[in-house]
Amino acid sequence: MKSHLAVLAMLALLPSARAQSNAIAGIDTRLSRLSTITALGRSGAFPDGVSGVAMATTVCNDGTLTVAWRAAMDPSHPKIAFLVVREGEQRLEQISDRSYVKHGFFAANTIGCGVQCQQPTGGVLGEELGLGCSDTYATDNNGDQFWLAPPDEIDPWLGTWDPVCSHFDRGEPDVGAPANCNGLRSLTRTQVNALGPVGHRIHIRDEDLLLGGRTFFQGQYVVEGEPEAVREDNLGSREFTAQWNGTRWELDVTTSGVIEGSVLGRWSGAELASAVNGADDGRVYAAVKVTGPVEGFYHYEYALHDRDNARGVGALHVPLCSGARVRNLGFHDVDQDPSTDWVATVGANEVAFATDHAPLRWNTVFNFWFDCDAAPATGSLALDAFDPGPGSNALALDLSAPVVLANVHLGPGCASDVPPTLFAAGTPPRAELGNASFALVSTGNEPSQPNVLRLSLASGAVSIHGCTSWIGGPGVRGSFAVSDASGIATHPLPIPSDPALEGLDARFQAVGFAPGSGILFGAFELSDALLVRVGSSRPACP
Repeated sequence: MKSHLAVLAMLALLPSARAQSNAIAGIDTRLSRLSTITALGRSGAFPDGVSGVAMATTVCNDGTLTVAWRAAMDPSHPKIAFLVVREGEQRLEQISDRSYVKHGFFAANTIGCGVQCQQPTGGVLGEELGLGCSDTYATDNNGDQFWLAPPDEIDPWLGTWDPVCSHFDRGEPDVGAPANCNGLRSLTRTQVNALGPVGHRIHIRDEDLLLGGRTFFQGQYVVEGEPEAVREDNLGSREFTAQWNGTRWELDVTTSGVIEGSVLGRWSGAELASAVNGADDGRVYAAVKVTGPVEGFYHYEYALHDRDNARGVGALHVPLCSGARVRNLGFHDVDQDPSTDWVATVGANEVAFATDHAPLRWNTVFNFWFDCDAAPATGSLALDAFDPGPGSNALALDLSAPVVLANVHLGPGCASDVPPTLFAAGTPPRAELGNASFALVSTGNEPSQPNVLRLSLASGAVSIHGCTSWIGGPGVRGSFAVSDASGIATHPLPIPSDPALEGLDARFQAVGFAPGSGILFGAFELSDALLVRVGSSRPACP
């Protein structure tokens, strides 16, 4: 983690990066409506099938220049990207595939933007979107596979697309040389019709809709030359519900309108931040939601959304207190291929997720999660750019991370089967001065049995009949409790408002009575041990 922080520090000292190379002041479009989302076709039998979905989008020209809207194979037209997410109990994740992108081909120039629509003068009808004018593509139009092409053909940062050797040029199946790379359209209606009812439309699996939760669909306009400063309203989302009617999914939009910005903003209770690679590449959003603690562990959920970053993201680095425990690491992307999953590693000062072949690309949401016994506070996350290119090689975002470790795990317990656990509780679960609610709790004990909390101010480990005391010896008796019917023993340890206690390190380990099966003398078990850092002014990490 230190190496990433050093890189970020050096980047901060560099001169500001050059501006967006093709930015044109006066180009400013806005996604104004998402009116419907519809399942146009499906493959497979319910509940194991896949629906081919499309959504209706409306754009407004809020700028001072007309916007080119020429049909393929002329590259001067907008592109429209789509994705669908589901918010479950813990995370917000993409449930659509990385779907193909709609290539615009005709601007209707209708009213609907709240201002007068100034029809373009001169030129060919429909090849420009006029000032204050709107244009709508209905679901059948956005789901027309004749106008859908792979997202990787587009540079989302510059908004550019090269028709030569493109999907439209090659055809499907590929028509072969030289016709597949001459800049002329080879993809025909006959080829498109052979793709079937799902084809290159948005793919959503039955099993994802059956999970329930809240569902949202997002549209995004990509316009060549539009400055980054005015792109936040180029994308937006809307909520919908899904109901299986015995034949197809009925997708009904709720009454709420479009909420501009990344769909990660829909995640209830989550923090949201974003960053760019200097001024040379697009924006990536990151969100985090922290819950708990449960038995001393907080659950951290992160999500990344690449709006228009062309280089992509190849690693996520989350800062971590040294000595903190991390477990239950997980990852979710948009395919069903385990070979594309990112690899998670826990270092001395960070939790990292990384890939060498399957980066986060634009118009995609990835999820990362883990449990940790360090509490959340604002930390600096680093996102590594995947491809080489202009701009910084890492993006920095300030979000909650496991960077407060008030209770340090010293070592495991000892039992004939699974040792009892020991963790801090209270509001907060930290031994701050004046915290009358602070307590230590031992779980996994025999029900309704004596439980003694041992205390020591000495460091070190001592072997006691084959078990380890991690508190520098047997210690002294600090508290006595009787476990409840679930085997939980609670030891209240209110912390006085005494400045003399500031900076104290107290070591605790619980001894539980397990008659006939305890590993110590056939009657006792040891919990794991904690170092409790007492005080209100302690550094966040030991």
